[in-house]
Amino acid sequence: MGIVALRVATLVLLLSQAGSFLAVSSQALDKADLVVALGGDNGSRTRKAAELFDQGLASYVLVTGLEGSFADTRSFYLNWRARFLTERGVPDDAVLFDALSANSWEEAVNTLRLMREKNWQRVLVISDPPHLRRLAWVRGKVFEGSGKEYRLIAASMEGWSPGRWWENDTSAQYVLMEIIKLTYYKVAH
Repeated sequence: MGIVALRVATLVLLLSQAGSFLAVSSQALDKADLVVALGGDNGSRTRKAAELFDQGLASYVLVTGLEGSFADTRSFYLNWRARFLTERGVPDDAVLFDALSANSWEEAVNTLRLMREKNWQRVLVISDPPHLRRLAWVRGKVFEGSGKEYRLIAASMEGWSPGRWWENDTSAQYVLMEIIKLTYYKVAH
């Protein structure tokens, strides 16, 4: 009985720390060639991209497709994000689109391809805090040996508290899905 209680206590402790584990700290904001607002955005990623562009931290903003969506609907999703950016001062010709990517792995591969085509060296990648651990792993694998740099930047996320993620339904869903996705990515790639 003592071993079972110890295992349950260990599991509870590990789960309670899952939010902090997943939400690695944002990396230093250095000048980059490109800001990427990843797909699956409710607006906070695009807002953060506009802020970074306005601060002069990059000359271009890339918005990526809605993960898991049908290819023929992605352009509509990208368009509201582009309109948001241009209404906040990002020139039309500075907004780039990735309508091909359907998941985080493809976003990393397509971003690296674009960086190589344009001879860009550094990218600032924006996502929600609980996504950062998985994105660090994915980008680490994809960018390995490329000579290109990425920085992960957390967008604001309403109700997010890494130490109390289970108290907010949205945060709880994010954490549980990210644990599953991180496991999947490590097995699949």
